[in-house]
Amino acid sequence: MVIEHPVLPFLQWLPRAAGIWVGALAVLIIVSMLVGFGFIILRNGPSGVFSRFWTGLKNGLADMFQMSWQRIWAIARLIMKESIRKKVIVVCAVFLVILMFAGWFLDPESTDPARLYLSFVLSTTSYLVLLLALFLSALSLPADFKNKTIFTIVTKPVRPSEIVLGRILGLTIIGSGILVIMAIASYFFVSFSLSHTHVVIQNEDIFPVASSGTTSSNAVIAAGETRLANGHKHKIEEYADGSFFVQEVNNHTHSIVRSGDADDPKYTVSNEHGTIQAKVPLYGSIRFRNATEFERTAGINVGEEWDYRTYIEGASSEAIIWTFENLNPKRFSDGVPIEMNISVYRTHKGNIEKTIMGALLVRNPRTGLTAAIENFNSEKYTTKALFIPRTIDRSKVERTPRLVKIYGEESTYSRPDFSYDPEKETYDLFEDFMDDGKIEIWLTCLDSGQYFGAAEHDLYVYARNANVFVNFLKGYFGIWQEMVILISFGVLFSTFLSGPVAMVSTFGVLIAAFCKELFMQIATGQTLGGGLAESMVRLVNHENMMSDLPNTVASSLIKFFDMITSGFLLYLGLAIPSFADFDIYSNSLASGFDISWNTIAVHAVRTISYVVPLFIVGYLILRNREVAK
Repeated sequence: MVIEHPVLPFLQWLPRAAGIWVGALAVLIIVSMLVGFGFIILRNGPSGVFSRFWTGLKNGLADMFQMSWQRIWAIARLIMKESIRKKVIVVCAVFLVILMFAGWFLDPESTDPARLYLSFVLSTTSYLVLLLALFLSALSLPADFKNKTIFTIVTKPVRPSEIVLGRILGLTIIGSGILVIMAIASYFFVSFSLSHTHVVIQNEDIFPVASSGTTSSNAVIAAGETRLANGHKHKIEEYADGSFFVQEVNNHTHSIVRSGDADDPKYTVSNEHGTIQAKVPLYGSIRFRNATEFERTAGINVGEEWDYRTYIEGASSEAIIWTFENLNPKRFSDGVPIEMNISVYRTHKGNIEKTIMGALLVRNPRTGLTAAIENFNSEKYTTKALFIPRTIDRSKVERTPRLVKIYGEESTYSRPDFSYDPEKETYDLFEDFMDDGKIEIWLTCLDSGQYFGAAEHDLYVYARNANVFVNFLKGYFGIWQEMVILISFGVLFSTFLSGPVAMVSTFGVLIAAFCKELFMQIATGQTLGGGLAESMVRLVNHENMMSDLPNTVASSLIKFFDMITSGFLLYLGLAIPSFADFDIYSNSLASGFDISWNTIAVHAVRTISYVVPLFIVGYLILRNREVAK
């Protein structure tokens, strides 16, 4: 799974984020106070402006800190009843109908059916829920103004803050209920659609290859393959001890149980397992070793536009090195399972059907003691599962240390405490290759003229498999956070705009939230073609984006205008949330990774940090609006 912007640990992220948020909130308060002064002067003139401002400030603080949760809940219930009367539950029916017909268009025979189905249900849920949140939040309050039902509320002892917060709460509860229904329906849809089994019949699909009375329990006594189901088959082997090996295909496998007598055995194949996973990965830090054994922070750039991965050359001393810390020997008593998803770059075609050979090694970071664990075949962006055993045979341990030289530190050229022992029969992974809780895993490419590429998160230790259903709910929590933020924006706009204008404004925020990275590139002048005015001129004049504008007065005015607008766009972009950050939920779920609680904590706090200022601004606007006074 690609992770270009990893989420920082919560305690490391919180202090800096809190400082930025407090500063932004202080600016918001100052701007609100200045705007309040302006309104007072426009309404009543300059006389007595400070006393009126102080009175308004006291009343405002009373509204904020003396809110009644009973009245807030009453408004929230009213909003929920209104939403139900508007038949918002129809969205669930539409979603269920979409799922009913989705099986016609989704292909369970694809090489990664879980990603296909999960991506579909997540995208469909996101579109429906966000559009529902947009319409409800942007049109609810303007409809009350139009129907004059708002007058029956504001004439009662209800504070403007309670009206705004009650609407946000009520719409959030309605959206949450619909989202839970969609999540449960999606889980059963995906599970049912991907569930399948295979048929295996003696002497038709599986054939004896040795006598069952063989002395070795690991000897293969029968081999074959399952019958076709969901567009694939599994190779199977039966061992003398009664166990089976079932080849993994399309990221899943099956269990097989043999029954009946020896002359007429019956094979029962279980439903698939492993299609939907929640793998808990342990990541390490990455670095590279070049051909002269010096350490580098990045590998070779092979010319790809996307610089997420860098490469090492095959048939050389170059290597990709991951350093892992605090691997618990008790947790990995038999060895360390790892998975990797590296890239392959070919400089010559060769045998295109043949995969590229690589080697997996482990190394002690202090002594340089290295063991070659396994040679493997690798294809581009194909997940490869390998296992590093706890006990390593002496024949796999190299007699000379592998060095990683650091520029300017001559001590890295020698390893006086190199611990290779020619009399030692076996080596222990944690005792001999771990130093101060650290162990290195190396990847090298063995084929000349070919390259391996990787990023930090392309190789990880497979720690365990978390609960799949809980992880499914975590994935939908990302959609829930987007919904809450969008509802808050919609309620804010509805406090001072008409229904259609509030809806368009909220929709604009939605588009900008999904495209925030591009928005910020435009604001900071990182895009080709210049800013807004310069791009428009190039578009009208059919000019390319690379050439400079002529040195004229008009060009200077255009660039000056773009400089002014870029500052406005920059601050506007900083205020807009980035929904792209929530892609980690859908990507993790579709890729079979557990969504960490650290990610949830960081994003939950970030969501609250948007809702609170939006609530404050919405309250200030509604409080100063002329409504049945």
